[in-house]
Amino acid sequence: MIKNNRVKQLLVAASLGLALGTAQARDEPMWNPDRVSVQQNANITADSLRVAIIRGGARRNWQLLDEAPGEVRLKQSRQGKHEATVKVTYDATGYQLSYANSYNLNADVERQRIHPTYNMWLRNLSGDIASEITLLTLK
Repeated sequence: MIKNNRVKQLLVAASLGLALGTAQARDEPMWNPDRVSVQQNANITADSLRVAIIRGGARRNWQLLDEAPGEVRLKQSRQGKHEATVKVTYDATGYQLSYANSYNLNADVERQRIHPTYNMWLRNLSGDIASEITLLTLK
């Protein structure tokens, strides 16, 4: 009986150790995309690019936080538990996505590390903006 209890204790301890190990914060290098240049087209202006950026963000529920000439800030939030804010600077020739801030995504800006979810969100946003810009060129 003592052996069985000891084995059970070891199994429980090992299970807890595995569970705690997987619960640790994950991070990876923060993706900092290059500036995206857009092909010159009569339909592409700074204002049309602004609209494409906002529409691209709306595809996956990025909210427009604020804007200034040549810049918008978009925020992604999941259940109020995880948030990311991205600054998008733009002009008639292209745009640049960059990290602004985040909540509960294990960001370490100095080391340029963040939770993988941020990178996934940013890649999706980049692709959605590119799709909206493609639609502009087809007009």
